[in-house]
Amino acid sequence: MKLLEKILVATDFGKSAGDAVQTAQALARAFGSEIIFIHVIPEAPDSSGDLRALKASIRHRLRKLKAELASAGIRAGDSVVAVGSAFDQIIQASELLDVNVIVVGSGDRDEEGACALGVTAERLVRKASKPVWVVKAGAAPVFERILCAVDFSDPSRRALANAIHLARTFQAELTVLTVAESLPYLHVSTATIAAEAQAKCRRQEQRQFDQFLKPFDFADVGWTKARRQGVAHQEILKLAREWNAGLLIMGSVGRTGLSRILMGSVAAKVIREMPCPVITVKSEHAIRLQLEGEIADMELQWKRGRELLKKAFPAEAVREFEGCLSKDKLYVPAWEGLAEAHQRLGHIEQSSRCEQQAQHIRERVLQARVESAIRGEPPL
Repeated sequence: MKLLEKILVATDFGKSAGDAVQTAQALARAFGSEIIFIHVIPEAPDSSGDLRALKASIRHRLRKLKAELASAGIRAGDSVVAVGSAFDQIIQASELLDVNVIVVGSGDRDEEGACALGVTAERLVRKASKPVWVVKAGAAPVFERILCAVDFSDPSRRALANAIHLARTFQAELTVLTVAESLPYLHVSTATIAAEAQAKCRRQEQRQFDQFLKPFDFADVGWTKARRQGVAHQEILKLAREWNAGLLIMGSVGRTGLSRILMGSVAAKVIREMPCPVITVKSEHAIRLQLEGEIADMELQWKRGRELLKKAFPAEAVREFEGCLSKDKLYVPAWEGLAEAHQRLGHIEQSSRCEQQAQHIRERVLQARVESAIRGEPPL
C-alpha cells in the first residue's frame, strides 16, 4: 500500500532549497516515499562547452545528495538535470515521472528576515497541475499544527483530504477554516429586517460548511473548525499567525466563474507573505492510494482491509473485506470489518446488517461446537 510514492524536489543548492530537502526527507520517512531531485540550468547561447562541464558538476552534487539520503535509509530515484525555464522544466518532469508532489524552497530571506517568494516557486503554484509544497526558508521540517483553508470547491476538498492524512500521519492538530466575505449593504427599510437577513445568511453559510465537512473521515485526528468573516487572504494569514500554524494547505483555484479567479488570487496573496510552508492543490491529490495487486491469502487481505481503515480509506477497505468473503462467506472478521467500514461511510443500515451477519455466524459456530461436544465428536 502506497500513499505518497514520489516526491520531486527542485533544488538550486541554496539555503531555501536545503530546507526543502529536509522537508522532503521527513515526508519520505513518514510515507516510505522515493525522492527525485531536479536541477534546471538557465539556457544560455553559445555555451555548449561550459554547459557540459556545468552538467557534470551538478550531477556530482546531486550524487552527494542522493548518498546522504541513502545513508538515512531513504530511497532516491534518478536525478534530473535539465536546461531551460526552471518552472517549465520542473512541471514537465513532474508530469513525465507522475510524482505525487513538487517540493520547492520559497527563496531566501531578505535583509530584514522576511521571506520573499521566488519566481520559480510562484510560477509553479500558478501553473503546475501537481500539488506544490513551498517550504518557507528556515521552517522546521516537522509540523505540529496544520491549517486548511476551504471554499467548498473541488480543489479545497482535495486539500482537506490531504490535510487530514498529513495530520494523522504526523499526529498534528488540524484546523479547517472557511472565510465568508463581508455582506454587502442590504437595501431594506429597517435595521431589524437587515439584521434578520444577515443572520439568515450566516446560518445558511454555517449549514453549507457543515455539509462540506460531513463526508470526511477525521478518525484519530485532533481537529476543529473555524469560520471567519472578512477579506479571505487577510483572515487566512491572520489565523495562521495567531495559531502559529506549521503548515497551510489550500486549493489554488476555487469556485467557477469570477469566484474561481478570485480564489486563485487569494492563494497567490497568501503564499507571497508565507506565514509558514504552504501546499497548494489543484486537480490532483498529493496523497493518493495505490494498492499493489490482488492478495490471494484471505487473512492477508483482511489485514490490508484493517490497515486501510486505520489510514481512513473505508471505501477501499470495503472492497478488501468483500474480497475475503468471496473466498469464505463465514469469515467473521471480514463481516466485522465491513460493519465498521460502512459505519465510517455513514451507511448505517448496511453496517447493521453486516454486524448481524457476523453475530449470526458466531452463534451458528457456537451451536455446532456444543452439538459436537454432546455427540463426543471432535469440535469444528
